[in-house]
Amino acid sequence: MADITREGTQTDCIRVLHFVSTLSRGSGVMSVIMNYYRHIDRDKVQFDFLHFIACEYSYMEEIRELGGKIYCIDKPGSSFQSIKQLNSFFRLHAGEYTWLHNHEVYLTFLLRPIAKRYGLEKFIVHCHATKYSDKTLNAVRNRILCLPIRFMKVERFACSEAAGKFLYGEKMLKAGKIFIMHNAIDCEKFRFRPEVRERLRKEMGLDGKFVIGHVGRFERQKNHEFLIEVFAEVKKRRPESILLLVGQGSLESKIKYLVVEKNVEKNVVYLGQRDDVGDLLQIIDLFLLPSRFEGLGIVLFEAQTAGIQCMVSNYVPKESSLGNVMYLPLKNSKFSWVNGALKKIKTFDNDLLSRSIVSDNAIQKMNKKGITLQQQAKKLQRLYLVN
Repeated sequence: MADITREGTQTDCIRVLHFVSTLSRGSGVMSVIMNYYRHIDRDKVQFDFLHFIACEYSYMEEIRELGGKIYCIDKPGSSFQSIKQLNSFFRLHAGEYTWLHNHEVYLTFLLRPIAKRYGLEKFIVHCHATKYSDKTLNAVRNRILCLPIRFMKVERFACSEAAGKFLYGEKMLKAGKIFIMHNAIDCEKFRFRPEVRERLRKEMGLDGKFVIGHVGRFERQKNHEFLIEVFAEVKKRRPESILLLVGQGSLESKIKYLVVEKNVEKNVVYLGQRDDVGDLLQIIDLFLLPSRFEGLGIVLFEAQTAGIQCMVSNYVPKESSLGNVMYLPLKNSKFSWVNGALKKIKTFDNDLLSRSIVSDNAIQKMNKKGITLQQQAKKLQRLYLVN
């Protein structure tokens, strides 16, 4: 890894091409990229995007307002035509980009040689997960496609040590050949605000309720089935409990059916995909994240910064903890989660001053670790500008 502490001497604005699957506002990867995009010096570094899945609820308008360009192609490798499109794109844009920042790691084997053919040498592989795919066949395929990465001349990024070890191997991690780029957040956006909590809980009719929350896509990774199972047991013993679910996804209908089956539909609130997660976290009393795998778990940083007590699966990297997290196993442990939640409810006294202190402490820890958005954005910018 090059020395990223040295400022680049280049004065002209450089352009970085981010390769992603989608520009969707529901994409965690896009959320991370956009956080950095808003906080880098765009007079020095500009982002453009190449993607292959179109959607309506996207960052497209904001990207254009920030000065970025957007290009859409067929999914690479899906046909001979898609490979022709990639070759055509990099031929037409030869010399335009300083870096290709690839977030679809399994397509590196295809993108790297094509980009290099047209003079784009600087290439970043960025791992955001600790699993190749939710689906077994896709996971096997992607694992095979990712094998060449360890032997390529690329910059190796990961959102956590766990993600870096997963994709590139422990040997490279210990040798310092992996650049850990934590998924950072704007702490002030999530800081605990009692006035927002009071207003929203009143508007939503949540006064006197103990609110359990979850933010995440309705996909297998996030393990909503387990979440509903736990909540149904909690609700039996503490009827005043409410579950708030923020997000969308392909399994949403299935989860809604399970909620009805468990007879807790009157206690579950679906909020869909939202841009005001920082506000919504204010009303939550306990955050649950029973993920089957996570690259880092950026939402856990957000929840802790809001002063929330968190219970998460042991598949969430320990790097996500700011000291306000209880880690629990998933296998044969539903009632450990239930008892943990009930204990939190029993000791809950709506002490807003204590929660403010917890929030302040979490933000101080983020700053001390150097993983606030402002700190990480500067670090990324320095890397891009190194000659």
